[in-house]
Amino acid sequence: MYKLKDVARRSSAFIGAVGLLAGVASTALPAFTSADALNPLTRRSLTLSSSSPGWSFTDGSGNSTYAPPNSGANGKQTGNTFAFHNSTANGGIKTMSFQYCTHSAGKCWSPGDDATPGTDTTSTSDLNYHINSPSEVGSGSFATVMSNTTVSSNPNGDVSAVPGVTNPLNPSDSTGQYAAHAVSGNFIVMYDNAGTWTQSTGWTLTAQNVEDPTSGPDTHRGTNNYLILTKSSVLNLPFDTAVKVLFFGTTNNYLTNPGSGAFFVKINTYNKEYNASPTGSQVDITGLEPAADTNVIDGGVTVANVMNQSIQITTKVLETMDFSVGTVDPDVLSTADGSSSPQTPSTYENAENIPLGTGTTLHGPCDGILMGMTPSESQNVLQLGNQNAESSLETTHTYTTHSYWRLSSNSSAGATVYYSGHTLSNTEGDQITPIGASKQAPHHGSEQFGLALDNTGTLGTNDTANAVDYSQEANYENGDDNALTSLATFHSDMTTTGDTFHDPQLAPLTPTTNYGMGTGAIDSSPTTQFAFDPNSDTIPAALATESSSVVDCVTGKMRYVANIAATTPAGIYTTKVNYIAAPQY
Repeated sequence: MYKLKDVARRSSAFIGAVGLLAGVASTALPAFTSADALNPLTRRSLTLSSSSPGWSFTDGSGNSTYAPPNSGANGKQTGNTFAFHNSTANGGIKTMSFQYCTHSAGKCWSPGDDATPGTDTTSTSDLNYHINSPSEVGSGSFATVMSNTTVSSNPNGDVSAVPGVTNPLNPSDSTGQYAAHAVSGNFIVMYDNAGTWTQSTGWTLTAQNVEDPTSGPDTHRGTNNYLILTKSSVLNLPFDTAVKVLFFGTTNNYLTNPGSGAFFVKINTYNKEYNASPTGSQVDITGLEPAADTNVIDGGVTVANVMNQSIQITTKVLETMDFSVGTVDPDVLSTADGSSSPQTPSTYENAENIPLGTGTTLHGPCDGILMGMTPSESQNVLQLGNQNAESSLETTHTYTTHSYWRLSSNSSAGATVYYSGHTLSNTEGDQITPIGASKQAPHHGSEQFGLALDNTGTLGTNDTANAVDYSQEANYENGDDNALTSLATFHSDMTTTGDTFHDPQLAPLTPTTNYGMGTGAIDSSPTTQFAFDPNSDTIPAALATESSSVVDCVTGKMRYVANIAATTPAGIYTTKVNYIAAPQY
């Protein structure tokens, strides 16, 4: 059986198939068969600069210092990146539309959870595109934003600097992620031009409200949920060309995320220019609504994403003085956790009345990750450091903590998981030096902050690759789940022969080069390596990826490492690390 997208990829075969259908019986087709129904955009995805709710837009200290627009901690001023391949060769694209809805098909309502539509609170927000001075990044600045335009070495079309992002501690900084601090513009359209990412210019951007006029299953919110890019000249693309549309979050032009839940974006391309007051052959807004329209080239498709609250990490550097002379390193690694098997629900599960089975089926094959061991504790907050000294760091030891993420998706072309965040920082502007984009081993006495996947364990008989490693160094690692007698045997109910599901593991995702060595010793004779890209607070860094398989209940265990020097300023240091999943359809 041929899939529709498989037919669409074969131009000549596709034309023949249409002719055959028409010849057999005209009633076999709908009354109107538009181009979008037969030529869906393929290999499409949506990547958010932040999956944090729109009402959450501060850093770990509750300030905006390390939560600028387009950063992982800032859900209020976000950017969106759409990627897709066209199905129609040389279709003459003049308009592209992106409609944000609560459902993937049928009537459209703008996503959000404000009690009063359009009025955000400290715990609710509606999706809304705030557009004050939209403009595309100039062609002369494209190379600054996109320093690597070679598709073979930059296949995802990742940018190197976001327009308008300024170093909060040094506004004149023009290095690394701040190279585009003086660049104006908030969007780019580019495509793969024979192996080179090439900008398509001449586009204008508008935003408006296009949703069902009355409330139904969802609420009519009246916010800007519809983005339109249009140009007077034609963009002709060969069949199956990779296209990327980047909407950056800037100070004056940004998308505010909904406060919770999933949302869907309907994408269409058109062969006519859009005009709010159309004349001649220009496209009317009524024709841009994703229904049947003779001007549609490719489309009739959606992408999906979902909101998640950031992981917040807090630690402390106490006043210290260190001076020692010797020939032996006294640090000793602890053994793994105990070996008993607690086949009982956690305190959190009991308190929340989460439905559970019994015996070897106590936990299901893909239960959601919990945000705490007890409902009364702060959710998704980790304490990093010596637990006998107020979660503080020491020059003589390396400390770690950990969290988890779990992903399932029916995306046939895989997914990529990114992280976005700033290094541990205090309110005075002091920072613990991030390790950098290249992995390094922990070294106590030197400032370091980094993270890595702890997914190289062996757990049970059904592992395929990169199982979660649940062991930890008891003296130097503190996680929210330390109360469990044995993390490794806590999941032994997933190892029974004949299970139709797999053990907690990362496969089919594979770690990227610098983030796959988080398992093992961290203090004395470390076997682990960590990284933390300082650009990640505005340009999310990829942790793990898969490009060809459905992502079936994958679990990532994130391990965070920190070291300080004797000269690290005292203070309370915090950060938020945001995780972003980008399925590809």
